[in-house]
Amino acid sequence: MRLEEYRFTDYYHQFITIEADELTDQLKDTFDVHDDDCYALCSSYCARDGLLEFNVLSIGPDWSTCTRGLENKEMLGYFTIDQVFEKEARIVDPDFQMIAKNAPFLGEMDSGFDEDFLKTRLDPRLDLLRDAAYPDIVLAGILIDQTIQEFDVRIIGVKGPFLVTSMEDEPETDIGIHMDEPLYTLPYIYDGECHLYAMYAGDNLSSDEIQERDRLINEMNRYGITFHGIRLRN
Repeated sequence: MRLEEYRFTDYYHQFITIEADELTDQLKDTFDVHDDDCYALCSSYCARDGLLEFNVLSIGPDWSTCTRGLENKEMLGYFTIDQVFEKEARIVDPDFQMIAKNAPFLGEMDSGFDEDFLKTRLDPRLDLLRDAAYPDIVLAGILIDQTIQEFDVRIIGVKGPFLVTSMEDEPETDIGIHMDEPLYTLPYIYDGECHLYAMYAGDNLSSDEIQERDRLINEMNRYGITFHGIRLRN
């Protein structure tokens, strides 16, 4: 399968061998790449700006022999999603050495981010809504003139049952909501697929709407109900 045929959570933070071909040449500055090293064992992470990238753990001449460089503490290099999106790829069952090399790197990349925010990247419900290059950008619906229209929004975090997002771009027409303004969204199922609907959108909520929103958040928190599901308490 090509990488683009997988869903994001199939490979995010997982291990995947990519038929990288000539892309391995760009690793020559840090590693002794052989002419037949056309395959790369990678994992993936989101950079600080949210861009999806692939860290190269090792390389090799075929799908099953892709271990050269795995013993190196540092990654051999990095690929962007644009470079590998149409490449053939296979999910890999990792061994201890792969996990031991990858875990500290992923921990460093995720450091400083809220735990609930990081969990949204592992949520398969959002996969069909995600931007291919920036997975924290998803589609969310806003009710406009009795019709739900979907816009690109960026995930900010979680509050109670809501996935909190912000409008990624300025809408082409005036809808009363502007770029960077918050949207409190809830998931719903339509035609068997998950979508997001903005229950509360923009900075111009009435005092009643703000009170209702905050009451819902507080009530759901009291029962341990979040966007991720029911949070068990000790």
